[in-house]
Amino acid sequence: MEGAKITFLGTGGGRFTTIKQARATGGWILEMDGEMLHIDPGPGALIRAKQYNINLLKLTGVLISHAHPDHYSDGEFVAVAMTNYAKSKKGVIIGNKTAINGGNGFNPIFTKFILDRVDRFEALKPQDKTNIGNIKITATPTKHRENDGVGFVFEGSKKIGYTSDGEYFKGQEKHFQNCDCLILNCLRPRNEAWPEHMNTRQAMELIKKTKPKLAVLQHFGMKMLKGVAPKEAAWIQEKTSIKTIAARDGMRLDIK
Repeated sequence: MEGAKITFLGTGGGRFTTIKQARATGGWILEMDGEMLHIDPGPGALIRAKQYNINLLKLTGVLISHAHPDHYSDGEFVAVAMTNYAKSKKGVIIGNKTAINGGNGFNPIFTKFILDRVDRFEALKPQDKTNIGNIKITATPTKHRENDGVGFVFEGSKKIGYTSDGEYFKGQEKHFQNCDCLILNCLRPRNEAWPEHMNTRQAMELIKKTKPKLAVLQHFGMKMLKGVAPKEAAWIQEKTSIKTIAARDGMRLDIK
């Protein structure tokens, strides 16, 4: 069956939201073309997978965009699930080069124990391409405090873009053209800036220039909560005429 299914195991991000668990921080799941990928499994990914009836034993890939703990802290155990409790050689781990190799003050995220139990693992830098099954994956650049961080574009029966963390920068739009769905990590509302993180004004600019069929905001800081995120999404939709929604914990999207 063609199409893609996206499940949000958490729509929060940043230190305050993560520590308070004001929104869950379990990352998101992409199911497409026979593959099941877990992207940025942060704190609580295992618990939220159980809560939302996601069977992590069916995973075929785990992807980490950068080495900040709200994006990776449950990654090792999510990978253990992917490898059938570390009893089978199975699945693919993809990360930016810091997540896989460490460096610049960061430790590698995955131990040799689990890397020895996957079919392969790869460290990607911006513009690198790889695949998991029939899904083509391209790493995209970011402007973020983790200098080697990447976003991802997934191309199969549908094209799904993911900005990961970082503020909008000139030229970012060229990496996300013609997406069926563009997922944007949007920490703050339009009038609240935070260095090297996206707010909704920047998200609006990117959405306007990329024109996805659907734009989805997530990875909310505290200032995006208490009913703010849906209003900001509605403002973006008004400005761009692109359908834009604010993700909710546990939300499932069918991209047809």
